[in-house]
Amino acid sequence: MIRINLVPQKRNRRQETVRAELTFVGGGALLLFVMLGLIHGVALTRVNTIASENAALEREISQLKEVAAEVDAAEKFKADLERKLQVIKQLKANKSGPVRMLDELAMATPDKLQLSSLEEKSGRIKIVGISVSNEVISQFLSNLEQSEYFTDVYLNAIEQTEREGVRLKGFLLTARLVVPGTGDEAL
Repeated sequence: MIRINLVPQKRNRRQETVRAELTFVGGGALLLFVMLGLIHGVALTRVNTIASENAALEREISQLKEVAAEVDAAEKFKADLERKLQVIKQLKANKSGPVRMLDELAMATPDKLQLSSLEEKSGRIKIVGISVSNEVISQFLSNLEQSEYFTDVYLNAIEQTEREGVRLKGFLLTARLVVPGTGDEAL
């Protein structure tokens, strides 16, 4: 038959103290490893969250760069169109400008006044003519000033001349030509 000894054996106090200390140190080390594992897990989760946010921001930045590039291209296209429209507008004004200017000049010219020469250079017009009196010349100047095609109208000279026994007034005036609708002076 088998015998079992149920009497407690004497243990050495020193062994029990060492065993208790080892259990305490082992438990502390286990607790330390668990704590370090938790801290590592939390830090890793934070790093992953920040990395995913960073990736999302990078994608958004690349999309915004594409949109900005499209906006820049659209602005360049718009500026190009506006420049072309301005050129077309200027060409139309220059096409009809001289004809309209001559028409305005003809309407502004009173009876008893004759134009001898008309010279245009860089938007400045030089008009030479003759008239029967100073009043007719003054009326011509007033008519030119009221026209939208002429500005800065100045009488430069008046001379007494004689043609076929008739005393006439020769004059020289200058003005600046403006083509209405463009806001620019004619060149």
